[in-house]
Amino acid sequence: MRPRDITRRVLRRPLHSPYLPGGAHYRWMRWALLAVSVWLLYTAVLSDHSLWRILRLRQDLGESEAEVQRVKAETRKLEARLDDPRVRSEHAEEVLRRQGLARPNEIIYRLGEAPADSLSR
Repeated sequence: MRPRDITRRVLRRPLHSPYLPGGAHYRWMRWALLAVSVWLLYTAVLSDHSLWRILRLRQDLGESEAEVQRVKAETRKLEARLDDPRVRSEHAEEVLRRQGLARPNEIIYRLGEAPADSLSR
């Protein structure tokens, strides 16, 4: 049997020895890649200015703006009720009736413990 020449196969394989030029370069690159990966993880998820936190704050901002719009609409509606003289008189009458006051020639029937009216002194 004749011996096979494997020189080409051996020379095609890369050599990763730290003693050869370029071998230490690969080790340094692995550590640099690890450091960059850890930094990206920190900035994307863990830090105060992370992408995750920014997305949550944007969501909170959207919810807050919707709440502000809802409150503004409710305020406009209440201000419109205050400007309407008919609504103001109805509200005043309701408050006076709760205090026990009545219109002239009106009879008030009290059930249970009700506040005394202005005429029973």
